[in-house]
Amino acid sequence: MSWAIPRISLLVLAFLALRSYAGFSKTEELECMFLGYPDLEYDGFDRTEVLTEKNFNKTVFAEDAKSVIFFNDVEDDDPELDQYECFLQLSAQIMTKRGYNFYTVNTTKEQKLRKQEEVEKGEDTIHVYKDGYKIEYNGVRDPETFVSWLMDIPDDPVTIINDEHDLDEFEELEDDCVRIVGYFEPGSAALKEFEEAAEDFMGEIEFYAVVNSYWARKVGLKRVGEVQMWRPFEESPLFAPSSVDTEEEFEDWVEKHKEPVMMKLQLDNYFNVWRDPEDEEKMVLAFVDEETREGRAMKKLLDKLADENSEHAGTLEIILVDPDEFPLMVDVWEEMFGIDIEEGPQIGLVDISEKEGIWFDMSQVNLDDPKKHSDSNFEVLQTWIDQIMSGQISLDDDDADDEPPPPPPPSKGKKSKKEL
Repeated sequence: MSWAIPRISLLVLAFLALRSYAGFSKTEELECMFLGYPDLEYDGFDRTEVLTEKNFNKTVFAEDAKSVIFFNDVEDDDPELDQYECFLQLSAQIMTKRGYNFYTVNTTKEQKLRKQEEVEKGEDTIHVYKDGYKIEYNGVRDPETFVSWLMDIPDDPVTIINDEHDLDEFEELEDDCVRIVGYFEPGSAALKEFEEAAEDFMGEIEFYAVVNSYWARKVGLKRVGEVQMWRPFEESPLFAPSSVDTEEEFEDWVEKHKEPVMMKLQLDNYFNVWRDPEDEEKMVLAFVDEETREGRAMKKLLDKLADENSEHAGTLEIILVDPDEFPLMVDVWEEMFGIDIEEGPQIGLVDISEKEGIWFDMSQVNLDDPKKHSDSNFEVLQTWIDQIMSGQISLDDDDADDEPPPPPPPSKGKKSKKEL
């Protein structure tokens, strides 16, 4: 699957070189300017190397190696090449001092490597190889976001909670990502299996463990061997069956249950969230400005909606977007879906590739007095979700004529300018 990369970075704008050049290895003519950082300059040194099938394994998997690899099928005369080069070179300028080496792999020429490292045909992606682990970066191609993410990669796939700082870190990730925590005897075989399973999910899921009863009680675990998964915006965790105690069994259980009903779109998970859903998934997009009164009321409704529909995890995907966090994309999204995001909260069943959506009529909910209308607001949204999950509301053209009218509004509310 290939995902479109935003043409403009969201935090730091990497401008094109004054003249094009032939390939990633030539940087003498490359000029990068980073707005907002007057003292930040690219020093002109080329810090990237090209990897091929012959030297990939011995380079990347060498002892103590820390490698950043950009897998790409960008041609030498592609105008996007300079943007990628500015992004990589500035990131390398900062991170080579911290032990990382930067490489590129042309997936058109190195098809065996592409398949070996599980890169989709036509996809541009970044893998980080560190201490034997492979971690995929799914954020925007922006030096600030990427370097910040890279610096935050933990040294180990599992964080052992043994003080208040570790506990705070675990709890602060509540709605940011899927978290898994288990209770094990220190140094046990079961903990080792848990750690090995965690390696396959680094950069995607956060793994924690406790090794004594005090910290186990703090996270809600009662017996040795218990493992729980916390998904974003859900109030209760999932517990792994007691029979799950090997690496393969942990991996299978995590893979089966890791998809949350609702995820928040962020700079460092952009392409893990903003992607085409699987065939059986329904994707619902919600634009909510959490700094407004209406936005906060809508966010509470969505929190409850995600929690109450946890049984649809894996088939219902709600993407929560705060437009204030993506100001450069607001116009793009408004044109893409024909909605007015700045008018107020918007929620719709969407197809990202086809750039189409069926948008909920926001006049059916009363966000002016959300406490008074909380039950009726939730009921009308839940009815709409039920219609989506049953196929009554569908983006398929064949189903357009069969779509039922929306349920009547439970109370008098504001009229939306845009109703699709």
